[in-house]
Amino acid sequence: MEKSVLFRLGRSSRNILAVVVLFLATTVSLRAQTNGQTTERHFYNWALGIGHNAADSSRWRSANVGILAATDTLHGFQIGGISSIAHHQMKGVNIGGLFAAGGGRIDGLQAAFGMNTLGGEMRGMQLAGISNVARHIHGVQLSGFANIVGTPFRGLQLSAFTNIAMGIKAGVQIGGIANITSKTMRGLQLGTYNYADTLRGAQIGLVNIALQQPKGLQLGIINYSRDTLTHKIGLINISPQTEIDVLAYWGNYALVNMALRFRNRNTYSLLSVGTRYMGFTDELSGAVSYRLGRYLNLSPRWLLSGDIGFAHIETFEKETSDKPHRLYSLQGRVNLDYHINKKLGVFVSAGWGTTHYYGHNEHYRNKLLLEAGIVMRFKPENTQSYGGTTGTTERSMAERYKMLMENDSTLHIHNLQFAYNDPKEQRKRPWKASAEATAVNVLVHCVDRFVFRYDFAKVNFKSIHNNFKNGFVWDNDKFSTNLFAHPYHGSLYYNSARGNGLSFWESAPYALGGSLMWEFMGEVEPPAINDVLATTVGGICFGEISHRISHLLLNDRSRGFRRFLREFGAAIINPMGGFNRIVTGKAWHVKNEYYKYHDYETLPIDLSISLGGRYLADNGAMFRGDYNSFFNIFLEYGDPLNRATGKPYDFFSMELSLGLGGNQPFVNGIHILGRLWGAPVFTGTNLKAQVGIFQHFNYYDSDPVKEGSKQTPYRISEAASFGPGVVISFLNMGGLAKLEQRVFLSGILLGGTKSDYYNVIDRDYNMGSGFSVKTKTFMEFHNFGRFVMHAAFYHIYTRKGYDKEKLATTNPLYLNAQGDKGNADLLVLNPIWEFDFNKRMSVVLSGSYYIRNTRYAYYNNVHAETFEVKMGVAYHF
Repeated sequence: MEKSVLFRLGRSSRNILAVVVLFLATTVSLRAQTNGQTTERHFYNWALGIGHNAADSSRWRSANVGILAATDTLHGFQIGGISSIAHHQMKGVNIGGLFAAGGGRIDGLQAAFGMNTLGGEMRGMQLAGISNVARHIHGVQLSGFANIVGTPFRGLQLSAFTNIAMGIKAGVQIGGIANITSKTMRGLQLGTYNYADTLRGAQIGLVNIALQQPKGLQLGIINYSRDTLTHKIGLINISPQTEIDVLAYWGNYALVNMALRFRNRNTYSLLSVGTRYMGFTDELSGAVSYRLGRYLNLSPRWLLSGDIGFAHIETFEKETSDKPHRLYSLQGRVNLDYHINKKLGVFVSAGWGTTHYYGHNEHYRNKLLLEAGIVMRFKPENTQSYGGTTGTTERSMAERYKMLMENDSTLHIHNLQFAYNDPKEQRKRPWKASAEATAVNVLVHCVDRFVFRYDFAKVNFKSIHNNFKNGFVWDNDKFSTNLFAHPYHGSLYYNSARGNGLSFWESAPYALGGSLMWEFMGEVEPPAINDVLATTVGGICFGEISHRISHLLLNDRSRGFRRFLREFGAAIINPMGGFNRIVTGKAWHVKNEYYKYHDYETLPIDLSISLGGRYLADNGAMFRGDYNSFFNIFLEYGDPLNRATGKPYDFFSMELSLGLGGNQPFVNGIHILGRLWGAPVFTGTNLKAQVGIFQHFNYYDSDPVKEGSKQTPYRISEAASFGPGVVISFLNMGGLAKLEQRVFLSGILLGGTKSDYYNVIDRDYNMGSGFSVKTKTFMEFHNFGRFVMHAAFYHIYTRKGYDKEKLATTNPLYLNAQGDKGNADLLVLNPIWEFDFNKRMSVVLSGSYYIRNTRYAYYNNVHAETFEVKMGVAYHF
């Protein structure tokens, strides 16, 4: 039985692994092309072609078809099942299954289901399922996720998510999420979010930003430009002179309210949201309003204003004779503000509102409006970049080591700081690591058996024999147990080895061995193949980041209570590392040499925390949902573009989202990306790019909204996943301090997704394998803030179903089903805005939109959409 299950698992993921391996081989070859090395380098050509070899041994082809197709000069067509590369020149058609690349001049079509890259100049079209990247292009880029051009271009960029160009001479950008143009944009930008350094055309979208706008038009909800005399048509128009006020207030119209007021020279616009519309019952209700007004400064401290506006009111209940479903209100107010200081003030308002039903315009009521609250004034200050130090670390390292190498004694003193240079730290203790991993299982088993007296822990020789005899199944534990707790448990096995001097790759087998030991001998229930995958692969991921994060706290030169806090914090993050430091005495031993455990110059750290309020909608409802507080931790470790730091997890990013209070899970989301291998493909003063193989761990969890539709808003996991990716960074781009685009494709060996029908023991979700595609666009603005756009698409296949007729008579422990046979996908869009108060503090506003489609083999398909909004304050360390 074990063999058959493992065979099915391997069959479901072998295509994904094959693609990753072949992509790696192609990428290694591509490095010669993109780094400007010798042009005599030949790529692998596993193809049949028509053509000849020139005197300089370069290959000319008029037709070339194969698995890995490559030629130096192509006049005709080339098709590669995995990759298709034209090294020097191409006139015609170049099609690759996963990857298509060109190094010289291209006239024609370049197409791939995955990614197109071009190191030279192109006149024609790039067509890609995921991403197009080109240095020079006059023509068309069409992609499913992202288009990138490294120089000013003429033509069309069309993408479902993001378009980036270093200027547009004459052209159009159409993107579902974001269009970004450095330098001058002459043409049209059409998308949700549009940005240009200099606009000499038109921007049409929800948010439009142009640093300069000598000739052009902005049409959208929010328009921003540094010019004060520009053509802006929108609900909110902002310039550098605009003052932004945050209002928190009480009212007799809506009880508790929050608002943003945008004040220009003598006019303002205001957006507000309030909850519990007064006049209804104590049940939840809400209102959203937009107002336009004028103001007059009576004195340096007193301000008088008046406005008119429109409000939409929701009761979240079916309409009855005495209670409507929704209403609208026309309102007018007179407001008086008093400024206590430059940052804080108070205000009072009085006005009149007339409220009506939608549709038949019947009058509901008139009411006197009274409001009072506080005003927090926002004015951006000079700030620093918080996007990590992507692309700059390599230069700073080179400068530092040049200085160090000029003086041997200086270099020796520098090396004496770091514990990894200590000869005593080079010793490896594999047998001690094995004993500790075994002790972890023994301790957990004894607690389960003798303290909690769980039935599954009553192990004997017969149960162990039965586990080996029956083999693996798919178990029915909870979502959080299988896809979060098991990876954490695996990190204990992994760090048993890591804490005893073993490397990343040497420690990985300990996670597998510890998991197998537990599955066969730690409990009476049959061993679960999903537990082995989650514990091993997820445990390696959790283990390595906890090992490295704990080292950020350690300093053996520290003393006293500060030393205790460092050791205690490191032990909480990495218990096995803390245990080893205690038994070896390192936890209290003070040293003046080899005392540091992390080099912040070589591996820079970007750490921030944020705290605020969160609204999770029930089935997409505007006001029917859960309100709770959130706490987020974001960490980016290392520089992904630094060639000098190439070990596994020398670069990783982690985001942890916790829900505080309310009806949602405490652990709302975990998102980890770790680089296992990387190689540069572009290197320049303002542009750098690197490809690599990355490990992914993603975990989304939510519960149905209380007294809502009972539909789970979202639930999906990517517990064991690997795949290729590319990181492209643009530095000093006009009005942007930094622009970065990341694109990743991964094969999911083990994932989980919400099931609408399967409910056995503790499991209400399906498991399986599949793939994911992710992009991240990062924009850092000088002296203002930053904008981040995440997009992720997950697709999971559940192949092993169950017989419904036998479900009632089968022991659920031996049901051995991945869930309801079928497949599911989840699309997540997550824009994030940060507005800086000062060098450390910023206001964070983010939203997430979730679209789930689950197609069942034996049940009705399910489509679900919802969203969540977060607003809070962030602190950058």
